[in-house]
Amino acid sequence: MQYIVTIKLPKNPNHNPRDKKTGACPLSSECTDVTGEHHSGLVTFEELEGMRDSGVHITRVEKID
Repeated sequence: MQYIVTIKLPKNPNHNPRDKKTGACPLSSECTDVTGEHHSGLVTFEELEGMRDSGVHITRVEKID
């Protein structure tokens, strides 16, 4: 089973939503947005459990059928 998970990172004081930067996203190698607080990615159940256990701030989970 897979899930789309959205996490929230601490606010970046240098973040300008009108000047997005690309690079390696903290959640997924397929994500290219490094500027915002919220990041989403596709994860397995085991990865989701690991995120929960490590204290990651999860804001949304969507099950993929």
